[in-house]
Amino acid sequence: MPVRATITPLPEPGHALLRVSELDAAAEGLTLSIQRQQGPDTHLADDGWRRTETWLMPDEVRRNGEVLEFHLGPEICDRLAGIATVRLRVREPDIGVVGTTVVAWPAMLTSGAAGASGSYDDTVRLRGRQAPPPAPEPELPPPLEVAAEPPPPFPPRPDLRAARDPMADLPKRSGATGWMIAGVLVLLAVGGGYYYWTNHLHPPEPVVAAAPPPAPTPLQPPAPQPPAKSVRETVAEYLATKPAPDAMLAKARDFAKSGDMGAAFLVFRQAAEQGNAAAQVELASFYDPTSPAKAGFPQDGVQAADWYERAALTGLAEAQRKLGLLLAKGGAGLTADVTKAKVWLQQAAAQNDADAKKALDGLPK
Repeated sequence: MPVRATITPLPEPGHALLRVSELDAAAEGLTLSIQRQQGPDTHLADDGWRRTETWLMPDEVRRNGEVLEFHLGPEICDRLAGIATVRLRVREPDIGVVGTTVVAWPAMLTSGAAGASGSYDDTVRLRGRQAPPPAPEPELPPPLEVAAEPPPPFPPRPDLRAARDPMADLPKRSGATGWMIAGVLVLLAVGGGYYYWTNHLHPPEPVVAAAPPPAPTPLQPPAPQPPAKSVRETVAEYLATKPAPDAMLAKARDFAKSGDMGAAFLVFRQAAEQGNAAAQVELASFYDPTSPAKAGFPQDGVQAADWYERAALTGLAEAQRKLGLLLAKGGAGLTADVTKAKVWLQQAAAQNDADAKKALDGLPK
C-alpha cells in the first residue's frame, strides 16, 4: 500500500532519519528495500548493488505517534550519495510488504567526510572499501654532469688609428684668399638681410592708380509741358460729353472741393439752367450776400433771390429756407421783405426744417 515518507539528514555525517507515515505496522522486525533508477544493479544490499531485491535492516526503528522513524546508518546513506530519488518498500515479518513510496534523497555528508581534525571534505568513502595505497614513485637516476666547454676567446680589436697624418697633403691657403671669402660672405649676408627687411618686415605699399573722375552726366532738358487749359476749355471739354443734370451737379461739387471755383460755377449754372433744383441752390449761393463770399464772385441779392425762388417753387425745403432768410435780411441790391420771408420760412418749417422753425421764432411777430 502507498505511504508517505521523508528523509532528514542527521548532524552526524553518514546518518539520516527516515519518517514513514500512514503505515499501520509494528516497529519490531521491519526491513527496507531500496531501489535506484540508474544502472543494471538497482537494488541496494549490504555489500553493494544487486540486480535482485534485497532487504536491509535499519540501525533502529521506533514509533513516534503515527510516524515510524527508521534510523539509517552509513551502510545505507553512504551508498545513496549523489542519487536524486529512490523507491522504498517496507516489509513486516510474516506479513510481507506493507508500504511502498518514492522519496527524494537529500544531499548529505557521508561518514568519510569528517577527517581526524574534525573538518569535512567532499570525498565519498563507503564502508568496506579501502582506497588502495599510492604506488611508490620510481627513483630517478642522478643527472649526469657535463663539463662545460670554455667560450672561445674574443678576436683582437683592429687598430683604427691612421698610419699617417691626413692633413699633411692639404695645400696651405694664403691670407688674401681667406679675406676674399670673408668679404663675399659679408656681402651675401648684408644683401639677404636687406631683402628680408624690404620684402617681409617692411614691404612697400602698393601704388594704386587713382581712378579718373566720372564724366559729368549731361543734363537733360525738361520735357516740354503742354500749356495749361483754361477754365472755360476744361468745362467745355466736359460739357461736350453731354452729361445729365445730376452728373453735372456731382462734377461741379468735385470742382468746388478741389478749389476750382470757376469751373464749379460754370457747371452749376449749366445744370441750374436745365432745371436741377439742387444746382439752382448751389448757383444762388455764389450771389447770396448772407453766405460767405466766394473769391472772384461779386454778391448780388437779386440774382440770389431769383435762383432760390426757382428752386423753392419745386418744393425744395432748403431753397425755401434760404430764400426766406435772404428776404428777411436783404442786401446786395435786394430790399428786405419780412412778410414774404415768413411765407417761405413757414413752407420750409412745414417740411420739418429745423433751421426754418428757428428762423421763424427770431422774426418779429
